[in-house]
Amino acid sequence: MYKNKASRVVALIGISLSIAFGHTVAHAQSDKVFNIRLGHTGSPEHHFQKISERYAQLVDERTGGHVKIKVYPSDSLGKQVELVEGTFIGTNDMVLTSDAVLSNTVREAGMINLPFLFRDSDHVRKVLDGEIGAALSKKVEAQGAVVVGWWENGFRHITNSKQPITKPEDLKGMKIRVPEGPIFVETFRSLGANATPIAFTELYSALQLGVIDGQENPPAHILTQKFYEVQKFASRTGHIYLSSPVLINKGLLEQLPAEYQEVLLKTGNELAAVHTKMVLDEEASQWQQIEEMGMQVNDVDKAPFVEATAPVIAKYREVFGPDLIDAVVKTN
Repeated sequence: MYKNKASRVVALIGISLSIAFGHTVAHAQSDKVFNIRLGHTGSPEHHFQKISERYAQLVDERTGGHVKIKVYPSDSLGKQVELVEGTFIGTNDMVLTSDAVLSNTVREAGMINLPFLFRDSDHVRKVLDGEIGAALSKKVEAQGAVVVGWWENGFRHITNSKQPITKPEDLKGMKIRVPEGPIFVETFRSLGANATPIAFTELYSALQLGVIDGQENPPAHILTQKFYEVQKFASRTGHIYLSSPVLINKGLLEQLPAEYQEVLLKTGNELAAVHTKMVLDEEASQWQQIEEMGMQVNDVDKAPFVEATAPVIAKYREVFGPDLIDAVVKTN
């Protein structure tokens, strides 16, 4: 009897200690602050900074101040290729990058950059926020990073110092800087240009020194990087769409309590559409400012450009698989 009573006492003490220890662990976890660094290539005035700061603010609020994200603009943490590689292997926490850079590790992400693949921004959001975006995210996760959200960069347009671009023939022999991705190179070669990959951080000086004649980017970069100082003509070709995936190292994410992981991922996904709207809302005034800065802006008939770049689509139907390309085209 005594033995049974003693056993019950020991058991009760054990339960009490377990409960007390559980409270201690939970309390310790609730007191811990996780500090995360997020780098991107945009200037402090760019919408990348605005949406990243908004993300950091929401994560802070939704985790009760226990996840702090510090945002580093202007490639101040390192160049994009380095940050993306670092996020996969764990030497960098988070990066807001481009699918072009991401495609160096996850080849299928390059599909997003195929010329004239997307009809408009609504089409983009339906693709990236749907099954196709989810499938691409799984391929990213298999390499060691997690897609927090497919954020926005926008459709790209050509600027140069020589002449207005109204038809593909106007690009013949022109040296155009492109990002470090094969689809960009092949697209501009198909248009007759001399496609020249140059790091974004070196782009302004390359334009200023005449190493290249032009470049292609959304209006936000034309404005915030002051390309209008070294370029005369802007042609609204909308030839390639570039998304801005936000990546976090998978190991780092999994170190966080489950509820914080959920906040990071849900908030990032939620802000994708917000970022797209932000970019679209800003673009009308940005084009106006670009003209006010002295650039000559023109629109183009896209049909000849679509025809000239059709061989690029045909080639990459074999690389990525025709089913994937067809699924994007058929998305409504």
